[in-house]
Amino acid sequence: MPSALITFSFLSPWQMGSGFGEGAHLDALPVKTAAGLPYIPGRSVKGLFREASQLAEECGQLPPDTTRNLFGTRDSGLSRYETTPGCLQFTNATLGEAMERWAAEESNRYAVRELYMPLASTAIDTNGLADDKTLRKIEVALPVSLTATVSCSGEHANDLALLRKVAPLIRQAGADRHRGLGRVQVTVTEVAP
Repeated sequence: MPSALITFSFLSPWQMGSGFGEGAHLDALPVKTAAGLPYIPGRSVKGLFREASQLAEECGQLPPDTTRNLFGTRDSGLSRYETTPGCLQFTNATLGEAMERWAAEESNRYAVRELYMPLASTAIDTNGLADDKTLRKIEVALPVSLTATVSCSGEHANDLALLRKVAPLIRQAGADRHRGLGRVQVTVTEVAP
């Protein structure tokens, strides 16, 4: 099965939201591995590439139905469990197994916390003052490079090279992209069989 390596090189702080917070201290925490390292879930990697592929297809840079063939589709009118699968399978984008082993060591717990920082924001009213009850504090990961793999099976296995074409369209990833977080450079390198 042909596969490729995807590298996400973050250029600014970023956050893939976990949906959890820390009470009054932090409103939103990023997803973390068991050892506490930041990562991008495989479904989010797939979603970023699906969006880029759809954009390229709409602009005439990819043949029609490329996105449907590679990523699958949910048929309209059917339930979410009645889908047409695509040929691509994505892994989580991580710092790698060596970093995971390092981070799991008790002596490195403090160093792992240094990969994150709090970021606060508030809404400003028309008078230039902070609106009441709008202070929001989230935890973001510092810029790092993460790696994922993608593989493709079936009749569209040769279409894996199309991911390299759409990768530059992925410019930001994660939460609060419209506020400058998550600027990223994505590269795809095919792995020899």
